[in-house]
Amino acid sequence: MSIPKKLTDYYYSLSINKKITLSFTLALSMLIILLAVIAFRISSGILIDKAIENTAQNLKLVSEKLEIIFDNAENYSKIAITNKTIQEVMSEPQTTNQLENYNKYFAMQESLRNIVDSKTFVDALIVYDLHQTIYDSGSLGNIKNVSSFYFEKFASSMYGVEWKNTHDSNYLKENDSRNVISLFQKFNSAKTGVPLGLLQLSIDERYIANQYSNIDMGASGNIFIVNKNGIVASDTRKDRLYTSISNTDYFAWAIKDEGGKVFKMDGQNYLVVSRSYPRFDWVIIGIVPIYEITKDNRILTEKFIGIGALFVLAAVILTLLIAKSITSPLNVIKETIRDVQEGNLDVKLNIKSRDEIGALAKEFNKMVGNTKLLMNNIIEEQKQKREYELAVMQSQINPHFLYNTLESICGLADLKRNADVVKIVNQLAQFYRGVLSKGSAIITMEDEIVITQTYLEILKIRYGDQMTYTMDIDPVVYHYNTIKLLLQPIVENSIYHGLKNKRGKGHIAIQGRIKEDRLIISIRDNGVGIPKEKLDSIFCGRDVNQDNNKDKGGFGLKVTNERIKLYFGTEYGVEIHSVFGEGTVVTITLPTLETGGDLE
Repeated sequence: MSIPKKLTDYYYSLSINKKITLSFTLALSMLIILLAVIAFRISSGILIDKAIENTAQNLKLVSEKLEIIFDNAENYSKIAITNKTIQEVMSEPQTTNQLENYNKYFAMQESLRNIVDSKTFVDALIVYDLHQTIYDSGSLGNIKNVSSFYFEKFASSMYGVEWKNTHDSNYLKENDSRNVISLFQKFNSAKTGVPLGLLQLSIDERYIANQYSNIDMGASGNIFIVNKNGIVASDTRKDRLYTSISNTDYFAWAIKDEGGKVFKMDGQNYLVVSRSYPRFDWVIIGIVPIYEITKDNRILTEKFIGIGALFVLAAVILTLLIAKSITSPLNVIKETIRDVQEGNLDVKLNIKSRDEIGALAKEFNKMVGNTKLLMNNIIEEQKQKREYELAVMQSQINPHFLYNTLESICGLADLKRNADVVKIVNQLAQFYRGVLSKGSAIITMEDEIVITQTYLEILKIRYGDQMTYTMDIDPVVYHYNTIKLLLQPIVENSIYHGLKNKRGKGHIAIQGRIKEDRLIISIRDNGVGIPKEKLDSIFCGRDVNQDNNKDKGGFGLKVTNERIKLYFGTEYGVEIHSVFGEGTVVTITLPTLETGGDLE
């Protein structure tokens, strides 16, 4: 037996008191858990939205700081290239006098140092002249000349300016290489406009990272900058510089959209907030784990569940008391029902409460009363069945039919038609043998067809060629049950009220088919038909105990219809379609009940 089945059986075996307590406890626990989950999700969503908003503001602040730094860098580079000393030294022709060259170098270095010393964000200021001479702001060593690339790049422009993304410095400072962002600018003579050289202003990447290093992103969150190719251009964690994030799930989103979105990485959810920085085609990205954003929310949820558990315990105690007050009247009902089971239908529940249990007691009292009435009705119904069957039997075993048949036998005997006499006597015996049917009200359709056919054969001998009949019965029909003398009364009506008053030959066609799991029998005659006013009143005939010989047609159809409904249900019965002067069709609808079914 499966576990769900065992639990179900266990639940059904509990008393109502225990069921109420268990159900209420489970329901309340589930509701508290559900409320905690919903509250956690809603509050987490609010916290995440707030985190997105705060981080976006921080990234905007970082962007504004970078803009100020790079704007100042470009301004200071202009100050440098327009400096009087730098312009004069760079404009003087090349000389071989070492003392003069030293003085020029010293003057250039002093001018560059004065500019750098007051600008904390400038790591190095280097000037390259057209003769491969390098001047720096001091404290620099192993300077690699990179001017040839930019001289060639800026050759066709009057003023050349270009920022180079994060790269290894082409110099050493304090005997150490560093990662820098550099501005390269071509400069010309202020007097003649002749190109004089190239200026390089480098900013230490650490200074860029310091602009956002103090922003709180949680224990494991951080802010960093990547270029359009996904290469990390700035990060507080220097081991991540120049690494690529292009294969991450969030990179494709970050370079196209701004805002915040949750991504799953390494089995955990992270909030990713991005902001573009068009000046360098950079994207500033902030990442923080969701669990850090919702950390306080989880603590609050755990306390909420703990308090909820105390409420559940208190609710269980209250439920036990309430359930006991509810089930006490039910025990009274249980004892009363036991009396009814033992056959005592005179019991009555006296419960004064007006709630559902009081209503149940009231309905129970009604039910007992209705049961008594129903039992009386069943007895009456059985009696009515017997009266109907007796009426049908009396209708068929009547002296008129027997007298007429005996007269026909005498007539045939006088005519010396001994074969016909034997035939009609055998058919008469067979007819009454079928009518009696050992007292059973339910017979097979095959037996009913035989009774009807025997009846028609007897009448055909009496009326000769004035009457004919055909039977078109699907063999499947024979296997189903019906009530005895179903067709014969209708055939009798067709003959005595339809064909008897007709001029010329009369014909009766009987057809049996199965349609949509229903047994359909139709009896069609070409008699005189039924007037409309009489057709409308056929099923309003008198009671079966009254004299029915005065209106035999109405009696036969009405009783047949009522017998069908009594035995098989109200959805079955008899339908009549008739055209006065042309004929009548009687359609009988029955259920398809296999032989052997017990309907009595």
